[in-house]
Amino acid sequence: MIVHQVFFWLHQPDKDLTAVMEGCKKIGSVSTAKDFSVGVPAKTPKRAVIDDSYHIALTVYFDSVSDHDVYQDHPDHLRFIEDHKAKWAKVQVYDFEV
Repeated sequence: MIVHQVFFWLHQPDKDLTAVMEGCKKIGSVSTAKDFSVGVPAKTPKRAVIDDSYHIALTVYFDSVSDHDVYQDHPDHLRFIEDHKAKWAKVQVYDFEV
């Protein structure tokens, strides 16, 4: 299984958080995605090892690398990037296999 995690830092979170989160929900529903979660930093106690500076986290699960690759080229994913890329100051992706 491939776990695809994306963290978004927004230029204007008060203005754009809801729209980007709704976009994440749409791309998380792409047919090759096994499951997904989207959310904001948890209000857990502060510790030196925790980075809670991001505004939105998206995690998408795939059965295979090929399913992940279909997702990357899916029109909904490409439209999401085009529609929202001006809203984010930084995006960080972590992919891992379990």
